[in-house]
Amino acid sequence: MGRHSHPDGFSLVELVIVVAIMVMLIAVATPYTLGALQSANLTSAGDTLMQKLAMAQQRSLTENRPVGLDFYYYTEDNVQGCHAIQMISYNPATNQVTQLEPPVYWNKQSVVIVEGALSPMFSINQTPISTGQATQNPFKSLNATYYRVIFYPNGSTSLRVPLRTAYLTLISTKSYKADLSTAPPDYYTVQIDPVTGRGHSYRP
Repeated sequence: MGRHSHPDGFSLVELVIVVAIMVMLIAVATPYTLGALQSANLTSAGDTLMQKLAMAQQRSLTENRPVGLDFYYYTEDNVQGCHAIQMISYNPATNQVTQLEPPVYWNKQSVVIVEGALSPMFSINQTPISTGQATQNPFKSLNATYYRVIFYPNGSTSLRVPLRTAYLTLISTKSYKADLSTAPPDYYTVQIDPVTGRGHSYRP
C-alpha cells in the first residue's frame, strides 16, 4: 500500500489557534508592561529631581553664591502642574537670575508634579523672589508661573514653610485629575528640609 504524504507547515485551523493565543497573551501582558514603564519613568523623574536639588545645594556651597531650582507650572495636554525645572544662580544684590543649565522637562517621561494637597510646599509663605510669571521663553510663551527654591552658601534655603508641608509629589500624567487630594497607587514624593536643604524621597 502507498503511504500518504503529509503537507509541511500549519493548517489554517492551527494558524488561527496560534494567532488567537498570541492576541490573548498580548492583551493580558500589555497593562502590566505599561504599568512597569510608567513606574520606571516616575522613578527616573523623581531621582532626577533629587539629583538636581543635591547639585544646586552643592554648587551653592562650593561656589559661595546662591543657587536654586525654578519649578515651572503651566498647562500641557490638559494637565496642570510643574512640567519643567531649571537650575539657576541668584544675585541678591541685583535680583538678577542666570540660567545655569537647560531645563529638564517631565513631559518626556509623562510625569508631572501636581498641585494642591499632594504638593503643599509652594502653597504658603512665598517671598517675592520665590515666585512670579516667567519672563523668558519658552516658559513666557506658555504663560508659566515659576516657584523658586534657593540654596544659600550657609546651608539655609529660601523656603518659609514647616518641614511637614515642605514636599512635592510627582505622578504619572495617566493618573492626573484636577484637584487630586489622594495619592494614586504609584507616586514619588520629595521633601526638602527648609533649614538644612537636604532632600528626602519616598516611593510606595
